[in-house]
Amino acid sequence: MDEILSKLQKDASGNKHKAIRDACLFACETLQKQNGSAKIPPSRLRERCLLPLQLALESKNRKLAQTALTGMQKMLSEDRFVAVETEALERQLLSQMLDAVRVTPMLHEDLQVEVMKVLLCITYSSTFEINGDSILRIAEVCIETYKSSCHQRSINTAVRATLSQILGDLALQLGHRQGVDGEDAPVPTHQRRDVSPTTQSLCGDVVTVLTVFCEKLEGVDHENQLLQLLYLECILSMLSSCPPTMHLSRGFTD
Repeated sequence: MDEILSKLQKDASGNKHKAIRDACLFACETLQKQNGSAKIPPSRLRERCLLPLQLALESKNRKLAQTALTGMQKMLSEDRFVAVETEALERQLLSQMLDAVRVTPMLHEDLQVEVMKVLLCITYSSTFEINGDSILRIAEVCIETYKSSCHQRSINTAVRATLSQILGDLALQLGHRQGVDGEDAPVPTHQRRDVSPTTQSLCGDVVTVLTVFCEKLEGVDHENQLLQLLYLECILSMLSSCPPTMHLSRGFTD
């Protein structure tokens, strides 16, 4: 991360990018202090390092923005940015990352595609907790980006692939959990043991996300066929990845 911030500081020349340089300098100084005794919590460390990356992304300068996105991916792989203790929602890595990329719908399509890659990297990071709320928050960035650039083939494909992957993963996670709990085998209803809280929670998440996308589909203007297609593909990705036992969930059948 240190090298990326130094590169960003060097490339952000001119008065126009002074705020980026200043933020890079502050972040670099903070990282250096982390090697000593004056350590700060991971959430604060992420906040300080994400600021110059966010400013670079918002500058819409392709070179600076590309470096910023590389830095975001780097952050996901470094242990010093990982919190051991539970963090408040607004200080969690996902919240901070989504805030940093909120400008995505207004970026050039090439950068939008790169942001989709970052979002996927977040879902595959060791600290990511896959649940309905997290998936929907990531999906919202994808959807808003799609709305702004759906006629561009590259971002159209990237958003659809990203949503299909993360939504399918949520449903697959439920199937995996049920397999671990030994609930895959067909058992008469009266003999079925209670599902574990983890399985119940995942099942509820799948139902919630499916419901949200069904409601989005119902609310789309009939003339907006591209958005209708996106929502239909999202629903199909989840249904095709759901375990066979999903129909036993009352929330799903209701």
